[in-house]
Amino acid sequence: MTEKPLERKPRRTAPVRARAAATTGAAQRYQRLPSGSHGLDPEQVRDDQAQRLRAAMIELIAAKGYPAVRIADLSKLAHVSPPTLYSLYADKEQLFLGTYEDVARRTGVAILDAHRTSDSPDGRLLAAMRAFADLAAREPQAISLLVLGAFGAGPKLLRKRAAAVEALEAYIHSNRCPDQPLDPGDLMVRAALGGIREVTATRLREGRQQELPALADDLAVWADCYPSRLPEGLLAPAAGAEQGPCNIVSERAQQAQQRLPSGRSDLPREAIEKSQRERIVDATAAIAAEKGLAALTIPEIAKRANISNQTFYAIYASKNDAFLGAQKVGLHQALRIALSAYDSHKGDWPRAVAAGIAALLEYLASEPAHAHLTLVDTFAANPEAIEIRQEGMTAFRSYLVPGFELAGERSRAGSEVIAEAITGGIWQVLHLYIERDSTASLPGVAPQLTYFALAPFLGAERAATVALEG
Repeated sequence: MTEKPLERKPRRTAPVRARAAATTGAAQRYQRLPSGSHGLDPEQVRDDQAQRLRAAMIELIAAKGYPAVRIADLSKLAHVSPPTLYSLYADKEQLFLGTYEDVARRTGVAILDAHRTSDSPDGRLLAAMRAFADLAAREPQAISLLVLGAFGAGPKLLRKRAAAVEALEAYIHSNRCPDQPLDPGDLMVRAALGGIREVTATRLREGRQQELPALADDLAVWADCYPSRLPEGLLAPAAGAEQGPCNIVSERAQQAQQRLPSGRSDLPREAIEKSQRERIVDATAAIAAEKGLAALTIPEIAKRANISNQTFYAIYASKNDAFLGAQKVGLHQALRIALSAYDSHKGDWPRAVAAGIAALLEYLASEPAHAHLTLVDTFAANPEAIEIRQEGMTAFRSYLVPGFELAGERSRAGSEVIAEAITGGIWQVLHLYIERDSTASLPGVAPQLTYFALAPFLGAERAATVALEG
């Protein structure tokens, strides 16, 4: 049937109205100070311009990602000329880092404003959680930048993020243990922060930020279930400390060492392709771990895998597909090994969890390149990599479910978010050790992470006993 001319008009005018509304909204959000002889302090004018530019950076990153943001886009949205922008910031990266610092500062101010020295430590923690959740619900794009970062933003952002996490960690510890310095081997605050970050990041990524204020109380109760002092014997080796070589070699790596040689072979085509795929996956992981994602090119992967570019394209359409393939291999192997250890203690859930965590950490130590790609490089890759990571974490989280039956009513409330937070906290600790080149030390972290996983269900004393028994 031929479309009537009158039916075209709404579809043509609706985008015009939407653009007009967006333009009006942007004009209101980025309203400039009066131009000309206004008598305003020049420093006030510069502060206003910088604030508009930071707000524009947040909005544009949320709309199309950091790599696609251009100076012209920032200038147009913020109503700040490019020469003025360059007088305030040397380049796009400096503006981005300034934006991140501003969000971190405003988050810290919100938490400190909620701080009451007259409150108990539990009360201060709850107030801080509520303040953070409210801010995330009000400014989801800004807090997304804080907890998720931005793809393609580079290593300077990671350093800024690490500094912000350490400052928050020190603040929380000072409220829990005012007379005790934070021991680098005590990871409980780091893990709890990681769990809260994971819960927040997931909801921000999925547009569910309005759920966060209602979850604040459950998360505060969960974080408070860990005593302020770590039970004796559970300190972990410090991340970043000098470590010896890891002598563990994974079963997958042992098989990889026996791969087929490259070149012509009389073996079946399927066996040859399997060998080539494994070489590509290992080459991708090794390059990303050694040189970073920027150095991950198809010629470099092909050279390291000892194959031609043509062979690479016959297996993977792009370097991104190779990265995702390597990520899936790492997650699949980690899940398989942890599940096997877990299943060996099926009649004893606490020890099954302990065995699964120990096996997971031993595997990661035996596969440092794959561990780095799967747990660290994922954040600098792309949204699809984050989704694969999320699926893996959901699978690991399912093994905590039996704990809620053991705990009864003590942990029944908010059970879904508690399991999510525990898994996220463990993941963040793993990220810390791998990022600081301490992957070989991970097996020594297993007792404390076991305690972290079990304490909400068993209580601190029994969880420590299981963790120390190994």
